[in-house]
Amino acid sequence: MLYKASTIQSCTVQATDGELGKVKDLYFDSEKWTIRYLVVDTLKWLPGKRVLVSPVSFDNVELDDNNISIFSSTDQIKNSPSVEEHQPITRIKELELHNHYGWSPYWVGGGLWGPGNLPLLSTKEDEQYVSQLEDDQSFLRSVNELKGQVFGYAVKGIDHDELGTVVDFVIDDNSWVIHYLIVDTGDWLPGRKVAISPESIDSINWVEKDIMINLKAEEVEEHSTETDSVLELEEIPVDNLRTRHLLNK
Repeated sequence: MLYKASTIQSCTVQATDGELGKVKDLYFDSEKWTIRYLVVDTLKWLPGKRVLVSPVSFDNVELDDNNISIFSSTDQIKNSPSVEEHQPITRIKELELHNHYGWSPYWVGGGLWGPGNLPLLSTKEDEQYVSQLEDDQSFLRSVNELKGQVFGYAVKGIDHDELGTVVDFVIDDNSWVIHYLIVDTGDWLPGRKVAISPESIDSINWVEKDIMINLKAEEVEEHSTETDSVLELEEIPVDNLRTRHLLNK
């Protein structure tokens, strides 16, 4: 199923023995455009600690009921490596988390999630990967950063200075791949939105907060709509589309 990031951010996360808190952000891999972690706001339970949970740890996902259950216990979460607020998450920090929880590193192997294309708990055969670190560079980015609290990243086309701003993402809750960025076309096309696939992105200027796409303004206008309903997007044949592209990169 396809869901908007804003829908996922309304979910409560349940550990095996109690509630952890609500999803406050999602971190995605900007190379393969896949959600790698949910950031959980634990409120007063663990003040000042940023709790990250990987789709690998998900037991049951009921986004229509705003609920995500994970295999970890509250003690395991409490004793996990510290991830401080407002600090970048390095690959070394990710490895600490993966060692703690027993997750297979998603960056080791030829698939979207390590050797495969779905987030699965590690097996004994996978344990050899847990101590490996290919490099110390991380490509994690915040969904909240791109869609902004007030104004999201600006989207610019081939022949138009600015086509709109990012307001949401469309995510597959099976592979956790990002299929689309939802762009509000603002003053250019008032009251309309358009779904842009990551394949349309030529480059991103993370400093200037600009996204350059390989589409003309007329192409964007042709596919714009007055609604950003995911139900409409689900009519698009997206099965394996992102997987085929990403594995060929």
